[in-house]
Amino acid sequence: MLDFSDLPYRFVPPKPNALVIAIARFANRHFALPGKNHLVEGVSLAGAEAFAEARRDRRARFVLLPNHPTHSDPQLMTEVCRRLRVKPAFMAAYDVFARGKFGAWFMQRTGAFSVDREGSDRKAMRCAAEVLAAGRYPLVIFPEGNVYLCNDRVTPFAEGAAYIALRAQKELGDSAPVYAVPVSLKYTYVEDVRETVLIELEKVAASFGTDVDRDAPIAGELKRVSVTALARYLRQHGHIPAHSERPVDEQISHAAGQIIASLESKIDLAARPTDDLTARVRKVRATIHSVRTDPERDVDQRAASHWADEAMLALRILGYAGGYTASNPTLDRAAETVARLREDVRSELFPPDGHRRALVQIGTPIDLRERLADFREGARDAIQDLTDVCEAGVQGGVDRLNSTNDEPGAQPFYLASP
Repeated sequence: MLDFSDLPYRFVPPKPNALVIAIARFANRHFALPGKNHLVEGVSLAGAEAFAEARRDRRARFVLLPNHPTHSDPQLMTEVCRRLRVKPAFMAAYDVFARGKFGAWFMQRTGAFSVDREGSDRKAMRCAAEVLAAGRYPLVIFPEGNVYLCNDRVTPFAEGAAYIALRAQKELGDSAPVYAVPVSLKYTYVEDVRETVLIELEKVAASFGTDVDRDAPIAGELKRVSVTALARYLRQHGHIPAHSERPVDEQISHAAGQIIASLESKIDLAARPTDDLTARVRKVRATIHSVRTDPERDVDQRAASHWADEAMLALRILGYAGGYTASNPTLDRAAETVARLREDVRSELFPPDGHRRALVQIGTPIDLRERLADFREGARDAIQDLTDVCEAGVQGGVDRLNSTNDEPGAQPFYLASP
């Protein structure tokens, strides 16, 4: 579920404790991952050899950069790091710490620290740099920033992780290497959950006054239910849906585009010609967040609350672009799309539809000493290039994992017998 917190931000620093880390790893491995909230019954790890080789240099620092396809990713990365024999520091969204005092205390002791993902968080950036400079703990950052429930397709990486890594390398110079490590996470169902997925899709469809044709291809039914939901939400927010005969991606771009343009006008924000819709909505969201957390702008905060809802709607709409299920209607993709619909419609989290196996590919560590000269000459271009390389590395790893996946989740999903 795409969600954001506009609570007044307070930086939460890491306070790693060896005993708490040991307890957390044991509980995560034996109870959390296989438990009802995650249903991960096995983890397959590939590519650890190159990481182990880079670790032979005791001076080396590491930034692990995984994709963020599900709500189980922090737990999976905790297990991955245990297998890699490292104790990481996690950069985590502040709203996770705000859910409860004990949870915040526990996360701090496992090495996590907060970041204001909607603003320029200098304290988090400084903390990340200090973690890397100290070299005791690898740093785990999810560059996608949010859970998109789109496992086979990596969404655009934000540039903050690349900036942190390159800045740390600049401060260390050639005295110690900083490695950026793409990490590809893939979850696949190990049991046939088609009936469960279908029942959940029927529930979503019913909430919009329609039903599901069990004799039709799943991709077409998902498209129809999604477009029906999209049109309803647009009308509720005073926008005009695109003509239903237009391609779905055009309808999505039209819907998100008009919401974003309206918000940019309201908050007096000029879009750059080079920005795509995702970049534009992120800037809109950051601007709105700064208003909602500024005590001196209370006169604008009621309106900003409505703007935040609009921005969230646009971001959710964009998550359905690209014909994700239609291009490859597997059980995994259909289940993810239904899960995303269900979360967006009901604004709550749900456990997986069945037991899964997690596939993990550790990418080749990228020695940032080789990029240091470029960073010094043109920081912006160097950051963007490293971001692109890491994003491509994660996508390549997901593709490799899918190419050898023979679990039920990788098989075509049919509403009716093929």
